[in-house]
Amino acid sequence: MKKTFQGLVAAAALVPTFAAAEGLSYNYLEGGLALYPNFDSQDYLGVVGRGSFALDEHFFAFGGLKYLEDDIDLTAMHIGGGYRHGLDAKTDVWGGVTAEYQEYDHNHHHGDVDDTALGLRGGLRHQLNEKLELGASARVITGDLDYVGLTGTGRYAIQENVKLFAEADLYDSELGLLGGVTVEF
Repeated sequence: MKKTFQGLVAAAALVPTFAAAEGLSYNYLEGGLALYPNFDSQDYLGVVGRGSFALDEHFFAFGGLKYLEDDIDLTAMHIGGGYRHGLDAKTDVWGGVTAEYQEYDHNHHHGDVDDTALGLRGGLRHQLNEKLELGASARVITGDLDYVGLTGTGRYAIQENVKLFAEADLYDSELGLLGGVTVEF
């Protein structure tokens, strides 16, 4: 009886460890390539980088940079804070407020157009199995260059803390495809 009780105590002590290992990480950096064919008559190709840092169990800081090139270059950056709420051990909803910067650089014509504004972002993340995470998010960006964006994201683990990501992004009603690598820490 004593050994059974000790075994149950040991198993109960390990349950939070296993649950945390399967949980969604808010400590990551990711980077890759982005393609937005036919975005306002441009065929944008560029790089994307973003990251997140958990401040505690619920709050996190996050940000990102997207730099796209064609006849007109587009730079979009954001930084902000968010809150995550676990619906269960594998599913989170999250929301956050960001400072957003956008710049359109007309290389040969009229100069730059830029704007700094407030953004609201939120979404859903779900760990489908030990290898595959799926997510969806929305963003509303205010200001002179205001827009609404929607994304669908998949992350596939190739190693314990390394994942490949693929994303479809509706950026102001223009479809873009992103792909790259996520490193969790």
